Amino acid sequence: MLAWGTHVGDETTIDAAAMAVPAARSLAAGAYLVVRVGEDSRVVDLNDGDELTLGRGDDNEVQVEDGKASREHARVRYEAGVLTLTDLSSRNGTLFGGTVLKGESRTLGSGDVFWIGEVEILVAERAPGARPTDPSAHGPELGGADVVVADRAMLEVFRLVERVAPLTTTVLLLGETGVGKEVVAQQIHERSPRVGAPFVRLNCGAVPDNLLESELFGHERGAFTGADRRKIGLLETASTGTLFLDEIGELKLELQSKLLRAIDSRRIMRVGGREDIDVDVRIISATNRDLETDQGRAGFRDDLYFRLSAFTIRIPPLRDRPNEIGLLAELFLRQLSAQMKRPTPTLAPNTRALLERHGWPGNVRELKNAIERALVLSEGGRVLPEHLPQSLTAAPAAPATVMKARVESAELRAVEEALAAEGGNQTRAARRLGVSRRTLIYKLEKYQLRAKDKER
Repeated sequence: MLAWGTHVGDETTIDAAAMAVPAARSLAAGAYLVVRVGEDSRVVDLNDGDELTLGRGDDNEVQVEDGKASREHARVRYEAGVLTLTDLSSRNGTLFGGTVLKGESRTLGSGDVFWIGEVEILVAERAPGARPTDPSAHGPELGGADVVVADRAMLEVFRLVERVAPLTTTVLLLGETGVGKEVVAQQIHERSPRVGAPFVRLNCGAVPDNLLESELFGHERGAFTGADRRKIGLLETASTGTLFLDEIGELKLELQSKLLRAIDSRRIMRVGGREDIDVDVRIISATNRDLETDQGRAGFRDDLYFRLSAFTIRIPPLRDRPNEIGLLAELFLRQLSAQMKRPTPTLAPNTRALLERHGWPGNVRELKNAIERALVLSEGGRVLPEHLPQSLTAAPAAPATVMKARVESAELRAVEEALAAEGGNQTRAARRLGVSRRTLIYKLEKYQLRAKDKER
């Protein structure tokens, strides 16, 4: 028997971005129920074919300790990516979408909430986990999910992940949109001692400003118009686990000071509350903005930036990882074919060549979308160039993109040679390159280079 809130399975990843913005009805990646009782919350894992009853009786899979709950109150069934809620003709009904259900069923999607008495039950979609592969040991190969490592820069990223994961240090992930920052954040969580606790994610740019404070910190009943119930914020929901704040550069100034206080003191106060609440949560944040420069940090507090960037990992764009493009394409073909329940086609050699020449301004996300389109159009077991989006086949990669990649490659070689010539001394290497030491340090971080400064 599963008492309310008991973890089922070995993952507890919560898609909090989907909590904030209702999604489609399908929950193809897997589902969770987040059961919130008073100030506590627990996660229930749902696997395909699971059917759970909720109620006061101790023979229910999810026991709901509330006086308004019937002995056998409601049932949820998760099958083929569809989650169905059925009220079992309970005494007080099940509240969903402003309607009290009695003996009725509804299909639920990520972000939906239903109530049994004062117990709030939220639906969240599972984010797929992943483990990187190490081509230095086995040669380039496919990983278990959206992670393929066949490039030196990405190997360095995952070496840094391994180093920082066991700690409680805040981590800032830098990189362009679609480059895979969320996947790296999840890898840090899965390698940490917090792996058994929730991984909660929130896109700070996807939630309206007037709702973001409540989403993060929660609110008390009556805190503002429409606050008819207490809401537990994501900092509490993620307690003992990890909170991933994507697009942290979009966080408004008035919330930045509250977040800084929460990180430093490990205490928060709900909107409309009067008492501090202890929270134990690790913060991983990400941005595609250049918060390193004064101009990029305009509107962003220096003290919060320095607190969040205690450990920074820069994720290289896909165009700088050409060895991984074909491997990722094959991985996505395999994953998407399984979802569509059709045989996995192969990449024609000229198709692979087109993919590897493209500049990929949208990075991994753009590649996955291109492969999905090609899979829909392909016939005969092969993906041909005409199946790809027109942006890939109409012209070769933009000259500016190609030139940028060449310049960065030459810059990387120059930095490595200067450091080698000066025995790792950053000051002398910077002088040899004709740049400031601060600029050299920025380049070291940009290219994920490690150099021991041998200052005398």
